[in-house]
Amino acid sequence: MGIGSEKILNRINSSARRLMISGMVVFLIPLFLLLVMILFAPNNVDKTLIIFCASFMVVGGCMFFFNVRICISPSKSSILKKNPEVLAMADELLENKIYADNTLIYSPRLVANAMDFSQISFTDEVFLIYVYIHRTNGVIDTKQLVLENTRNSIRLNIIVRKDPEINELINNIVSHCRYARVGYNDAGRSYLKQMRELWKQDQERKKNQPYEQ
Repeated sequence: MGIGSEKILNRINSSARRLMISGMVVFLIPLFLLLVMILFAPNNVDKTLIIFCASFMVVGGCMFFFNVRICISPSKSSILKKNPEVLAMADELLENKIYADNTLIYSPRLVANAMDFSQISFTDEVFLIYVYIHRTNGVIDTKQLVLENTRNSIRLNIIVRKDPEINELINNIVSHCRYARVGYNDAGRSYLKQMRELWKQDQERKKNQPYEQ
């Protein structure tokens, strides 16, 4: 196991443990309320409140149970279910990296979010790049450089970067990802849809012809 896969597994375990604790809290608080009601006012227990508490206990129990499973078997996590090859990809990325900063890292074949290696893609599968900005009361609270790939996206936090730095980063990515286009406009969205459809067709062809690689 390489450094990249260890980072992803640590992230999965940390997230699962936080959700386990949250699940325990969600389960225990309504349980405590039910016990208090039963002990001190057994004849005045409201049925609606019982149902409400029971619902939260079910939610908390499920959160705890499913995240225990993830801690025991990380392959059950959504990250590994969505991309079973992500661990090997992360290891290859770090073993062959040719560029890295606190936002982006890439190797000859792979590109990823430097802060979250589970957001990773083959460079030939990055199709569209654009800047996403969200404002609250006119103030920018989210600024991301989005790399749309075959199935999802890599989102790089660029809120502290100035426009010249962002343009340089975009040019760097475009020069490395040969099928990437820039701009979330009609032409860009149409291109992304077309490339994703071609990718799906290619995957189906490979399934039907497993020995043709």
